[in-house]
Amino acid sequence: MAQRILRKPKGFLEIFDRKPGPDKENTHYCPGCGHGVVHKLIAEAIEDFNIQDHAVFVGPIGCAVFFYYYFSCSSISVAHGRAPAVSTAISRVDPQAILIDYQGDGDLAAIGTNNLIHAASRGENMAIFFVNN
Repeated sequence: MAQRILRKPKGFLEIFDRKPGPDKENTHYCPGCGHGVVHKLIAEAIEDFNIQDHAVFVGPIGCAVFFYYYFSCSSISVAHGRAPAVSTAISRVDPQAILIDYQGDGDLAAIGTNNLIHAASRGENMAIFFVNN
């Protein structure tokens, strides 16, 4: 009999109701893909810092868009490369928001380089996770 030894951090939803298909307990990412590992680390940090009520996940299209299936916090999906710009807008509306940008390599390094550089030069208060998938 298999025994479950891992636990889901509180930053994750217990059951992934928003995810399509019959399997509501596991992520859908391909074996070897780093998204699942990075998701778990971010969910653990959300729990450790107790920021779930203020965290806002901002992610683009592509594989990174599916973060909203898994996290128990506010989230918004945006166009390719625009997560830093949208996070900047959110921070102006809600200065207490803890912004987590989650972007893949094509999104951030190719299409979104301009948005990233300008957000960094302004010293915007956000965490940007660059996942080279």
